Amino acid sequence: MQHASYRFSALLLLFSIPMGISYAADESVLVKAWLQKMVKAEHTVSYRGTFVYRHRDEMVVMKIVRARGEQGMFEQLSSLSGRAGDVVRNPDHVRCQLASSDISLLSGNGERMSEGEKVLHVGLGEIDRYYQLSLAEVSRVAGRMSQKIAIIPRDEFRYGYHLWIDQQSGLLLKSAHLSASGEVLEQMIYSEIEIFNNTLPVDLRQMLSDNVIDKTQASLSSKPVSDHDEANNWVVKYIPDGFKLVSYQRLLNAQQAAYEHIVFSDGLAAVSVFIEKMEESGAFNGVSQRGVMNAYLAAIDDYQVVVMGEVPLMTLELIGQSVHHSPVMVTH
Repeated sequence: MQHASYRFSALLLLFSIPMGISYAADESVLVKAWLQKMVKAEHTVSYRGTFVYRHRDEMVVMKIVRARGEQGMFEQLSSLSGRAGDVVRNPDHVRCQLASSDISLLSGNGERMSEGEKVLHVGLGEIDRYYQLSLAEVSRVAGRMSQKIAIIPRDEFRYGYHLWIDQQSGLLLKSAHLSASGEVLEQMIYSEIEIFNNTLPVDLRQMLSDNVIDKTQASLSSKPVSDHDEANNWVVKYIPDGFKLVSYQRLLNAQQAAYEHIVFSDGLAAVSVFIEKMEESGAFNGVSQRGVMNAYLAAIDDYQVVVMGEVPLMTLELIGQSVHHSPVMVTH
């Protein structure tokens, strides 16, 4: 009888192992499906709402409008607390209006400026190699039923996430960035949101019409320039496992000065490397941190290098210290 008991226990252990692995795999597939739904919603769903951003003791209330028109997605962000200001983006331009200084900053091609958004999720199929994915509870956020998913990094080179995704539309209604130890670094939550279907209300259609930016201002836009001897020969010797090169561009800024923009992504997080000729005032060296957005700045020869992204500062420092200029054209 005792021998039969041991045999029964061994069989239970044997059959529980593959069942557990199968469940984890199925859960990972479900989480990826939710992430795909969220990505699609951010590029297709029109809505407006109010959300709260919190980082440590800082709390900011923002109003957002996103409306999809014939030319693409229009977005307007307005600060309802703290310093007044608006950011407007359409497929052609990004414009920042600071009320306190009466300065309107126009920059970049909107689609190119948002390239980081497009590449954040290019590698969803492999993210479970670098993150542990799991489904959590369903709860109400801004009056809507939302599915919570947990994304925990498997190493110290990236942050973790808790995401609350609207079950119906797929929009992200609440998020928290987590350190490797599980500390909440930054939070965002909608207090109210109005989601539109195929027909936009009259005021949003009017807003789309009123905010078309004159194409003649395109001379102020960042734009690609043709390759030459100094183009595309910057090398990043170290990048953590899972991060892949997704973009390498040589652009002109508003002052018509050329700079390099290199983007790496692990499917969720993106790291941008900016390289430009050093100004006469000299280069900046050091680090900058605001919420989960970090930056590493260094001088390499006669160039200013800036590495930034929503990853731990240690990751940016390792990448930035490995950047060097090669005299020979390098194929990526």
